[in-house]
Formats: sequence, structure tokens, C-alpha cells
Amino acid sequence: KRKFFYWLTISNFLYIIVLLILAGITIVTLTGDNGILTKASEAKEKTEEANAEEQVQVAVIGSIEADGKINLDELNNELKKIDDLTYNGSPISDSNKIESLPATVNIGGYDVKIEENGEFSTLPSTENTNPFLPDGAEVIENDLSKGVVIKDSNENEWTWIEVPKSIYINSEYNEGTAPVSSEDYGKIESILQNYVKDYRESDYKDTWYSEEQHGFASAEEYNNHKNAMLKSVYENGGFYIGRYEAGTETLRNTADDPLTLVVVKEGAYPYNYITNKQAQEKSEELATGGRTSSLMFGIQWDLVLKYIETKSEKTQADLKDNSITWGNYGNATFDITRGKYSEDNGDSFTDVSEKYTKAKYEFIMLTTGATERNSVLNIYDLAGNLNEWTLEQYTIRSNIHPCTYRGGYYFNDSSNEPASGRKFNTTSVRDKMYGFRLALW
Repeated sequence: KRKFFYWLTISNFLYIIVLLILAGITIVTLTGDNGILTKASEAKEKTEEANAEEQVQVAVIGSIEADGKINLDELNNELKKIDDLTYNGSPISDSNKIESLPATVNIGGYDVKIEENGEFSTLPSTENTNPFLPDGAEVIENDLSKGVVIKDSNENEWTWIEVPKSIYINSEYNEGTAPVSSEDYGKIESILQNYVKDYRESDYKDTWYSEEQHGFASAEEYNNHKNAMLKSVYENGGFYIGRYEAGTETLRNTADDPLTLVVVKEGAYPYNYITNKQAQEKSEELATGGRTSSLMFGIQWDLVLKYIETKSEKTQADLKDNSITWGNYGNATFDITRGKYSEDNGDSFTDVSEKYTKAKYEFIMLTTGATERNSVLNIYDLAGNLNEWTLEQYTIRSNIHPCTYRGGYYFNDSSNEPASGRKFNTTSVRDKMYGFRLALW
């Protein structure tokens, strides 16, 4: 009897273990990244998005006259019929109606932009983030979980960086007081700094030092530029950065080469041999669709890191300590599957025919977006390849080294210059290792 009792007890114990294992498998099957519930949720979002697009399409078709042009009065009447549709934050009415195209309406959290020719594109929107679509731009990736990407009228590509609107009312960051408006710049900046505190360094600040540093003639001009950025980030729950490092379609080999057109496209030569000031001046030329383009402020770079930490599998260690797994550094090894690579510090480049394997301590410069391995959330080469100028100031020796750059470059070790890394240099330096990345707000 005793042996039978022991056997029964062990059998029950094993039975319970089997049930727990099966339960675990069931939970993973239901809730994992590829689980049934996750897939169902994604399918629901896709259906809702497609439904929003379809309703706008029907309204547009119903407003097209015999000459092929859109009658705006008819378009407004058709859009009024759509449940849960808003324009400028309110339902369409006699006092709130579309008077010119392009225009963007929102249906159930999805922004749908109606172009002059009747075509339309959709951007996702949540309570925490509301990506904007510059005039003339199109959406090429509209999944917030993967990184929203747009292409502007000049075919430059920009990736959306989420900065959750909820942080402004979170006591962990706002120190008990939320901003009173989108022009409460000091409070907004303070909250953003608290939100990204793990990536800040006290010796580096978003302050003005000199026109030679970045081209702003005064502290007032610099601060107005920064305040416009803060206002946009607050109102939209984020901002765009270049999907790729700044590039050029014409290879530049020396600091004396002409300052060519900047592009933000895959397969471009990295735009180097440029000072911090020149980088800001070239960045401003990519303003598009009524929006401002610029080098990133230090707080924006830190917000990019926080976004990656929050939305991807990258850890703080991957961002702050050693970015070898996703950056082009001297001590990294990985495959290059497209574009070009340079073995002579950018003097010449070789096409990748099928695959090129970079060896450890082989120092190569890559064209933009040469491998998916060096990307996260549709952001390429934030770690390594070229150092990237910012608008941040190194305050300790600002009379000598006011210019700050981030991210590290292809010759250095990944633990010395991880993605979050900051270093400084003079206003006159322009070398093969210095490039830049743009922001759009």
C-alpha cells in the first residue's frame, strides 16, 4: 500500500508538471511575439487601417467631377458621413472644413493624407504619438512597432522617433508639475532630460557657444531653434531622423572638395570632410513640406537611444557599453550584402557583388544602409561607420573643443565609442571620420 501511495503521489506530481508545461506552451502560443493573440491584434490593426483608407477613397471618388478634379464642397460632404472622422482635431463642419489639398484627416487613430490628385497615404496614430506627414511626402512603412518611415518629395527617407506624450504627466519625470502649454519650453526640456537621464552626461549641454561652432549667430537664435524643436516634439509625440547617415551621390575625398547636395538614401557615400557648422548649414537645405531640417540636438540623440531601448530588443548595455552587435567598428565582424565598402578610408569604394565578410580589425567604411545587421527600427548606422556631428556643446573646454559628435566610427573599438558615446573636437576639424545625421520636425 505504501509503495502504491508513493507511486500515486509521484504520478500526480508528474501529471501536474506536464500540465504546467502544456500551460506554458499554451501561454506562449497565445501571447508570444508570434502568438495567436498578437497576430490577431496585428490583423485587427491592419483591418482598421485598411478600412480607414477605403472610407477616404470612397469619399474622394464621390467628390471627383467630370473634369477629373476634386470638388472640395462635395469632399467635405462625403467626409462628414464617416463616423469617427476628424479634421484639425474636430469633426468636419461649416467652420472646420477642408479648403485646400493636400489635407490630413483622422479616422479611429489613423491619419489619412489626401493629396491634390486624390491619392492618399496613411500614418498610424496613438494617444502617445502622432507622426506628421510633410507636404509632398509618402508613407513607405506605417507600422509603429517596426519604425514608421516616410519618403519626402526629394526621395529622402526619414524614420519616426516616438517620444510618448504621457511622460509629461508622469511624476517620475515631471517633478510634480506638467507643462502648461507647448510653449513651456523649460519644463518640456527638463522632463525630456529626466526621461533620458540614463544617456545624459553633465559636461555636455544643448547650449550656444559661438557662431563658429554650428552657425547660429547668437544664443537667442540657437534657443529659438531649440524651442521650435521642443514644441514640435511635445505636440506630435516625436520627431523624424534620417533613416541613414547624411550621404552624397558624388564621392568626396578631401576637405577641399565642393560641398555637394545632401541625400538621405540607401547606397550613398557617407558625407564626410565637413565641419560642424557646415554640417548644420547643409542640413538646413533638406527642409521639406513646411518642416525644419537640422542636425540633432543632444537631447534628440538621447531620445533616439531611449526609443530604441523601449521599442526594440536592444538593451542599455548594447547602447551604452558596447555596440559591437549592430555597429561598424574595427573590432566587429559581419557580412555586407549590398552597396559598397572602402578599404582605404573612403578614397575609393568597391561594389558588393553578392556578399562581403568584414574581418575583425579590418577597417572599412560603408555606403549608407549596406547591411540590415547594422540597423534597428529602420535606423541605419547609428552605431559606428562615421562619427556624427550634433548641436550639443562640450562645456568643459568650450573655448577649444565646443563641438560634440556621437556614435563612434569604423576605425575605433565598439566599447570605446558605443552608440551613446560622446566626444568633442574643434570648430575647424573636417576629416574622413566625421559625418552627420539630420532631424526633421
